[in-house]
Amino acid sequence: MKKFLALAGVAVALMMAAPMVAAQAASNDHRHVERQNPRGHVSRDVYRHNDRGHRGPDYRHMRRYDFSHWRPGLQRQRYGHFGRPVFYGYYYRVPARDYRGRLVLLTVNAYTGVIISVR
Repeated sequence: MKKFLALAGVAVALMMAAPMVAAQAASNDHRHVERQNPRGHVSRDVYRHNDRGHRGPDYRHMRRYDFSHWRPGLQRQRYGHFGRPVFYGYYYRVPARDYRGRLVLLTVNAYTGVIISVR
């Protein structure tokens, strides 16, 4: 009888621990990173782990801006004469001219405005 009660106690403890481990693993999928810029403003980035375990931005918590929002920043980086931007998933691909007047194809992140590639 004592063995049966001890075994039942262990089984109940394992059943109670399994949901806690699953909840803890789910909460570790997202990682919040706060950083402070030189002006004292705090920005918060949310990262998540994808299926392969790589960490990347969680775009569900971010706002996608139209390409016209990012155009002034790209002009400050000495790009101009933009063509028609095409949206693919999370980035824009747009033809433009660099500071030397060469035709380039810019890939710009629609959520952050970062230039991903220049071809």
